[in-house]
Amino acid sequence: MKYNYGKSPITITKDESGMTLVEVLASIVLISLIVTTFLSFFIQASKTNNQTKDVNFATFIAQAELEELNQYTKIEDIDLDENGEIVKTSPENDFTIRVKITKLPDINLYNAFVTVRKGEKTYAQMETYLTLEKQDAGD
Repeated sequence: MKYNYGKSPITITKDESGMTLVEVLASIVLISLIVTTFLSFFIQASKTNNQTKDVNFATFIAQAELEELNQYTKIEDIDLDENGEIVKTSPENDFTIRVKITKLPDINLYNAFVTVRKGEKTYAQMETYLTLEKQDAGD
């Protein structure tokens, strides 16, 4: 029987193939910086997407108003107030729609200007010309 006096039965080898705590923390910090950078891009893209959605919706509202005005043949058929305007509110997005119709001098041509706003911010403006007749006195 052989005895090893003075020697440890367990031999400890110096294997440095693992990661130290400093390396783990450094990698976590680098990953956090990369994720934070990309997260700010996604947040900005989301804000831009919401603004674009509002502008597109307001543009569709303005276009629909102009298409509705093109249906009329006489100025008297359009429900204008004393200032030559139509003001209404969109039920979906709280947009205020203002249609201003002004007669151009010496011809049967009217300028229709549609503005779509939410609060103080204008989201869409469109303009067209309408050929409308005045109602005859005999009608």
